[in-house]
Amino acid sequence: MPLPASLIASIVSAIIEAAAQNSTSTAAQYEMYTMTRTLPPEAKQGVMLPPLDDGVVVIDGHPLPLAPTAQFRNQQNLIVMPMTIQERKDVVYLADANGAIFRIWMISPTEASSHPKK
Repeated sequence: MPLPASLIASIVSAIIEAAAQNSTSTAAQYEMYTMTRTLPPEAKQGVMLPPLDDGVVVIDGHPLPLAPTAQFRNQQNLIVMPMTIQERKDVVYLADANGAIFRIWMISPTEASSHPKK
């Protein structure tokens, strides 16, 4: 028995509406999570260019060496590979005892305004 066209349209419409509501709540959950992550207060803040392939990262125009264990985290606090970063990013970062950068967090504009300037 074939389904009436109006019933099919109603089902499709309900699915689209549910998906739209779900994606909005997912984005809000990510935003809430990034708003609550704690960044080290001693971390310095700057603007990073895409990392070079020679173990150097340029932050605020200064070339800084990367530690062998350097870790890059995106705005959702997930670890990302340096070669996936293709544009300038606002970041906070930590250096080890030798001055090599070992932790970099890419931050949102909200996090940038609330992080203490160093």
